[in-house]
Amino acid sequence: MQEERVTATQNDCIRHRPASDQTQDISSILANIFKDLYTNEVTGKDTVTSLTKARREDNSYQDKYVQELQQVHLEYSRRMRDAEMLEKHISQARRQASDKEEQAQASILEEVGEAYHQLSLPLGKPSTPGFAQPTVSYNKHIGTQPQDDGYSTVPHSDLTIQSVLERSEETLTLFSSEEASSTGSIHSQKVSQMDKHSWKLKVSAQSKAEDKAALQKLRKPQNFLRNPHFQPLSGQRGGESLIATKRRVQSAPNKNKECCSSSSPEAPVPVFIASPPVVLFDDYRVGQVYEATVELRNMTAASRHVRVIPPTTPHFSVGLGRFPGDGGVVAPGISCQYTVRFAPDSLDDYEDFLLVETQSPFPLVVPLEARRPPPVLTLPAVLDFGYCLVGGVKFMEVLCRNDGLSAGTFCIMPKHQWPASSLRSAVKASFAEQPPFAVSPCLFALLPGQAVVMEVVFFPAAAESCAQSFTIVCDNCQVKDFTMQGMGQLVMLELVAMEGGEDLPELGELHDLTADHFVRFDPANLNSISQKKLIIKNNTHLELPFQWCIMKPNLQPLLPGETPDPSGIQHHLSTDNCFSISPEVGMLDPAQEHVFLLSYHPEQLMDYHSVCRLVIRDVPDMQNIYEDGGSQQLDMIPKVGDAIVMEIDVKGSTEPYKILLEPYALIIPGETYIHTTIRKSFKMWNHSKSAICFEWERISDHHIIEVEPSSGEIEINECFDMDLILTGGQPGHFATTLQCHVKHHPNPIGLPIEATFKGPQLTLSVPSLDLGLLQLGQEVCSTILISNNSPLEAQWSLRKLPSDPTVNFRQVKINPSEGVLPPLASCSVDVCFRAVCCQSFEGVLQLSVLDGTGCFLSVRADVQSPQVCLLCCELLLTDVYVGVAQSNKVTLFNQTLLPAHFTWSNQLHGPQAHLCSASFTPTSGTLEPNTQMEISVSFTAHTDEELSEVTAVCEVEGMKKPVVLEFSAKAKRLSVSYSLPDTDCAGSDVVGQQSVILDFTEDQAVLIGKSVTRQLMVTNHTAIAAPFTMAANVFTGRCPLQSVRKREIVRMPFHEMQAKKIEEKEYEEFVSGLLAHGKGAAFFTEPESGTLGPFESAIINITAFNNMWGTYEDHLICQVGDLDPVLIPMRLSVRGCPIHFQMIGPQPDNQNQGPIIRFGTHVSEGDTVSRLLRLNNTSPYDIRMDWLTYNKESEDGKLIDLIVAYGEPFPLKDADGNEVVGGLEASMAFPPPWGQSHTPSTDRTSSSLRTRSGCSEFVDELCGEEETGTLVSVAPVKKLFSVFINPHEGNAADYPYCITPQQIVVPARGSSTIHVSFTPLTLSDPSIDQRCIGYALGFMSLDSKVDVDPQGQVFRAQGYELEPLRLDLEAFVKPAVLTVQLEEDEDLLEFSAAASDLLDGDMLRQESLVVQTLQLSNSTDMPLGFRLCVQQPFSVLKSGHRHSHTVSSHSPSLTHSQSEAVKSQPALLLQPKRTIQVKVAFHLSTALLTYQNQPVEDIPPSVTVLCSERGEKKLCFQQSLTIQYSNNTVQTVPLCAHLALPTLYFSCDSINFGTCYVGQTRIKEVHLYNRGGSSSCWTTLIEAEEGSEVFRVAPEHGLLKPLEYPVSSCRQTLEISFTANDERSYQGTLTVQGILGEPPLTLHLEGNGSFDERCISLTPGS
Repeated sequence: MQEERVTATQNDCIRHRPASDQTQDISSILANIFKDLYTNEVTGKDTVTSLTKARREDNSYQDKYVQELQQVHLEYSRRMRDAEMLEKHISQARRQASDKEEQAQASILEEVGEAYHQLSLPLGKPSTPGFAQPTVSYNKHIGTQPQDDGYSTVPHSDLTIQSVLERSEETLTLFSSEEASSTGSIHSQKVSQMDKHSWKLKVSAQSKAEDKAALQKLRKPQNFLRNPHFQPLSGQRGGESLIATKRRVQSAPNKNKECCSSSSPEAPVPVFIASPPVVLFDDYRVGQVYEATVELRNMTAASRHVRVIPPTTPHFSVGLGRFPGDGGVVAPGISCQYTVRFAPDSLDDYEDFLLVETQSPFPLVVPLEARRPPPVLTLPAVLDFGYCLVGGVKFMEVLCRNDGLSAGTFCIMPKHQWPASSLRSAVKASFAEQPPFAVSPCLFALLPGQAVVMEVVFFPAAAESCAQSFTIVCDNCQVKDFTMQGMGQLVMLELVAMEGGEDLPELGELHDLTADHFVRFDPANLNSISQKKLIIKNNTHLELPFQWCIMKPNLQPLLPGETPDPSGIQHHLSTDNCFSISPEVGMLDPAQEHVFLLSYHPEQLMDYHSVCRLVIRDVPDMQNIYEDGGSQQLDMIPKVGDAIVMEIDVKGSTEPYKILLEPYALIIPGETYIHTTIRKSFKMWNHSKSAICFEWERISDHHIIEVEPSSGEIEINECFDMDLILTGGQPGHFATTLQCHVKHHPNPIGLPIEATFKGPQLTLSVPSLDLGLLQLGQEVCSTILISNNSPLEAQWSLRKLPSDPTVNFRQVKINPSEGVLPPLASCSVDVCFRAVCCQSFEGVLQLSVLDGTGCFLSVRADVQSPQVCLLCCELLLTDVYVGVAQSNKVTLFNQTLLPAHFTWSNQLHGPQAHLCSASFTPTSGTLEPNTQMEISVSFTAHTDEELSEVTAVCEVEGMKKPVVLEFSAKAKRLSVSYSLPDTDCAGSDVVGQQSVILDFTEDQAVLIGKSVTRQLMVTNHTAIAAPFTMAANVFTGRCPLQSVRKREIVRMPFHEMQAKKIEEKEYEEFVSGLLAHGKGAAFFTEPESGTLGPFESAIINITAFNNMWGTYEDHLICQVGDLDPVLIPMRLSVRGCPIHFQMIGPQPDNQNQGPIIRFGTHVSEGDTVSRLLRLNNTSPYDIRMDWLTYNKESEDGKLIDLIVAYGEPFPLKDADGNEVVGGLEASMAFPPPWGQSHTPSTDRTSSSLRTRSGCSEFVDELCGEEETGTLVSVAPVKKLFSVFINPHEGNAADYPYCITPQQIVVPARGSSTIHVSFTPLTLSDPSIDQRCIGYALGFMSLDSKVDVDPQGQVFRAQGYELEPLRLDLEAFVKPAVLTVQLEEDEDLLEFSAAASDLLDGDMLRQESLVVQTLQLSNSTDMPLGFRLCVQQPFSVLKSGHRHSHTVSSHSPSLTHSQSEAVKSQPALLLQPKRTIQVKVAFHLSTALLTYQNQPVEDIPPSVTVLCSERGEKKLCFQQSLTIQYSNNTVQTVPLCAHLALPTLYFSCDSINFGTCYVGQTRIKEVHLYNRGGSSSCWTTLIEAEEGSEVFRVAPEHGLLKPLEYPVSSCRQTLEISFTANDERSYQGTLTVQGILGEPPLTLHLEGNGSFDERCISLTPGS
């Protein structure tokens, strides 16, 4: 198929056609690219018509859309008409061209004849040009393809059913016309082929067109949609199945196309599907009734009727069906239900079926089954007992379990007893018996999963196969047979084989009379064992217990043919015990061969004779069975006993052992070392009838003799290889005999032995020992080596040989002096010599060996003593400083050939030894023979006196007198000077030199918190290292211990930013620790202390830290070594502000500038806005701040401000802001002393009364204060008037900015808060915004009552003389307004509702809500507080946003113009640039519906009744949503709600039934319409004459949809019937009322009754 498709595609590509279906169709590509935009359903003419009918006048947007759609549809229709006209011309031209071409081809065939067919030209029709392809209009009017709508053709897609289903989930449209063009081309090809053969019979094109038009005109009245109820089940639309799949049909082989077609009409189409497909009852009991529901679902696309035929058996029945609607019709996809009942009369299985008849030719069969899951027993079909001895009984237990899902009662009986009339007659005992089998229990009940143990018995009476059948019956009428089978057997044993074969007795030899077999053993030795194997087979298929008995033989001499006398046969056990069989007792496996071992063990030299008897135990007594006639009952207990089944006669004889040694004696040649082991091999032969056991003796006196192996066993006619092991203990010749003992042999066997032995030998490593030159008292050791060259262990000793009496051998020591040396080993011996005197020593040592030959060793040594001296015995030292060590060198010389060891003493000697100290390097050592060594001497003088009586001592080992060194020296003292780096000003500890001054201020004062560093150089003019300390006198700053410890901690590597922050934090803690004393300034020296090295200049960094303004003076105290301290003057001036705002933090470079407080944008006349600011005081003093606020004006030309103050510029004020009178004088009267003041006090005057113009004056004043010894404080002078000139920036005012409190005290190292408030201005012009710019100045004063400086070293300014703290203020004032955004960009918020929204089925709800949403946006830069108000029937449901929240409102109450029904929301606050969503609801209630029937004057002004031209009525409600701001301004949003009302009317005003026959019913129809936009729930009421019920209406109530729904929903047909009771006239009134307040409708009814038969209607009821 794939190859044909490819070939067809290639052929299509070769053809030269301008427009080919395969090469030009790009619809699939467009569908993949544009997706839904290309494949969505087009807007057809039916859609346009529906939208036009559903158009509502109150919806302008829909009207606009429908008008535009109508215009597009008209334009499309016009273009389609033009295309149709063009297609007609093209069709006519195509027909004419085809006719001409066929005529030309026919003429050619007539002229050429058969030669044309011989050309083998390709067959086929001429290609159709692209312009002649079928178009959309052609397919609509001429083509025969099925149509979807007015615009596109339904194509035959080549897609699969699965792909169609998948695409149907995405879009509801069919395929485009382009995809269906192939189908049209196939049809046109067929038409052209038909025309090819009948061109002569065709009429003209004009006639064809006329006939075509006439045919279309004829078919047009019949072109309507068929009711799917009457379509065949194989139809395309309503009749097709919802579940049946479409099969793919392959087109002709020469067409590369596939098309989908539905199943053939003959194929069965499922109309209804049953659920469940099979009705099954699986759990039931007798006497109960069970029900199940069958659901029949309509699986077609049309509504269907269904009929169910009940079951045929009495156990099943079916109830009435339950349908979803009236009339027994089931809609597509909907199901109906039937109830099936089942009443069983037993537990048996039942089957039946339901027959469902539909419009399908094949009925639906629903099987009905009742199958109770049967109990399933685990009882096998055959119970095989196996084998049993005849006359015995075999029991077997069988576990029977119920594995089924239901319980049951079971009865077991022999098969020939079934069927039984009753189970009681069949069950007579507790067991069922049918010889030779029985089973118990025979009656039992089992629940699911329960089990019972059954006992089955088999008792055969003959050696044969037995089988019996039993029947097990269940209470659910199920019967099952099972069989018991077994095999009865007799005891049968057979001697299969015997090792060595079975023997026969010799002629005339006596043997046992009853023995079945004869066995003879070969002659054996004493206590030997001979064995033979016996193989005995158990031919019985049962285990048999056996026992062997050894008996004495029954020996009787008989002549040939003589019968033995049975009375002479005796049964006596054997007593010699030489024969035995193993195993003696056991079990014989069924049908298996068993091996027995017959052993012969003689104990004496004699012949033995016995009988081995095999006995089987517990064998039933067959004699009793035969006496009973060969039958056996279960209640009879069989008798058992032992039976002899086999006898074997055995004989055996004995003889002595035969043993031989090879060789018979062992002689060892040559000499052998003692304690050396010698091995010699020999053999031992056994020529006996049995194996022997031997054991050799062991000799261990002076020599050790043994044999390996010492014991063992030798088989018959075999030899054993043995080794003789000989170890000599003494030297010399040796001879003896070794004995061997054989088991059960009376005499031992001897082996003669001879050998000769010798002792060990030792040697020394050196012939003599020379110790060389020794020092007196020295001890020298030398090592010699003793070797053992023999394989024997040697015991030796090394002793002194006293050859010369003058030699002192006490100087010589030997270690070890004796020992034991292993074979072929060596040992070391230390010979030590101690020199006790100067001499030349010579001696001899002797080496002795046990049982060996000794040797001698000579010893020699020379002894001397050492001698050492100094080359220079006196040391002269120059340039010596007190406490400083000076180094020099001396030389030691060794005058002998011995090394000399020396040691210097650290303790000096002499009268002046305590004034100095000395050390030597090295302090000890060794001088080689005739060598020199330089010694380094370090000398330290502790006084400046001249030293000459000091000596040092060197001890030399071996010398009686030490070596002495003398010292001579004169030392100098310490000298230090002070100077500034890069200056000539210097000072020293010498009185009279110029002083040094440290000035930290220079040209400009230092800012608070800034540190300034100055350097001081200290120079040491001596080689004496001296410690020094630097510290300020008053303003001392010491490094805190915590910071020092933190710096010593080894930190882990940090990020650069983290490390920087950590360093800054540590620095702040360090500065805080320095200024913790609270004096305002501190001088920190680094290094604060240290050591000044010899001739070294040290740079001291003095850093001034501060946290308070003022001028500070102090001295730096310099202490170096033991010199007198030196005072260096210091001066520091500090400016700035120690107070900063919390919100911006400290400003190191611009301390007096505070933040810019921006109050933002506020509503005109709004509430006062306050900001809380925190002031932090970093200084150690309480600072009082006086705040003044100023307003900046753009046109202010003032330049300076002249301020004149009387008394204090900023006097002390109380909590209410009033000046405290006399507060300052009272505080000055009794100044607190320095010790009682918690903070240092400063001068309260405006400026310092004292000035300094030079360094010398300050020093002179300081010296004068030190001379007087007392400090005098000058009382401050109070000024009456103070004048200050400041630059002008603004005018002082407390509106709109204000700071409270105006005077505040900020505590030392604490904080205080101030409130900066802004009151929005009242705008003169609401359309103009105003900007408010101001600033505030905070003037600082010390809060101390009296300015006291005991030492007069701090001076501070305050008030106007000090630069104030500045705070800039800024705000904007704007009018309040919100931007209202509606959903449809209209000017009002519109609601649409219908009165039917109150309907809840047939009931009427109290209220219904219609919600619309609007958005309120705050486009300003300020938060707006407002409240939402609205009147009934509108309300605000919800107003919330994450940027909005409810706040308290201070707005006034509503105006009197608003009614009490106004609903208001809580006050809201909308942040700048935020949006809040407000939901406004229209409350539809029954009270609003009453307005439609009230007079116009009674309707409120906000309610309007609207009526359209077609009679539709609406209620219009108009109100406003009021936005009331917090500043009492109001903004409104219009609201409008349209309420659609139902409008009912009849199709006629009255109905006249005319004259009717009495008793005959006549029916007429009238239509009830709803013109309104709301549904109507209506009821009918007929008013007629009293006692007359001749008029009736159906239905009596209903629901009519609004007009926008299809016509069938907004129209109701009322059937009014008239039945005359008498011959007279009748009249009545039909009234239709709605529950939504509609005006009632009336219809007049009249009719006449008559008995005239001419009035009888032939079609009654119509």
